[in-house]
Amino acid sequence: MTSQEQANIALVKRFYQYLEDGDRDGAYANVIDPDCELHECAALPYGGVYKGRERMKAVLQGVMAGFDEFTCEIRNYLAGGDEVVCHLLLSGVGRESRKPFTVPVMELWRIRDGKVVELRPFLFEPDAIAGVLA
Repeated sequence: MTSQEQANIALVKRFYQYLEDGDRDGAYANVIDPDCELHECAALPYGGVYKGRERMKAVLQGVMAGFDEFTCEIRNYLAGGDEVVCHLLLSGVGRESRKPFTVPVMELWRIRDGKVVELRPFLFEPDAIAGVLA
């Protein structure tokens, strides 16, 4: 693994650490490019393509508002060139439905000049998440 690939993994890890810590001051935005793109699964209520750091921040806050007891277990990181793939296990409870879920996810992060320019989550079971938000 090259030093650049190691730096890219460290950047993604920093993002997840900010989220885990609650990131009350928005520090995670320091790792996101102002013109980044977030591609959420169309099968989810919040599915779509979102452009820009502030829009991404708002969407992620909205997504997280739908869940309680949310956990993100990182299983592995893989890096190649300007991309990092993160294998996750997401768990939680729908805030309104009170239904639990656990789903595996692969996220593709693209990084340029030390900033995230694109994030694409790939859900194996999007219905499991959509079902707890209904």
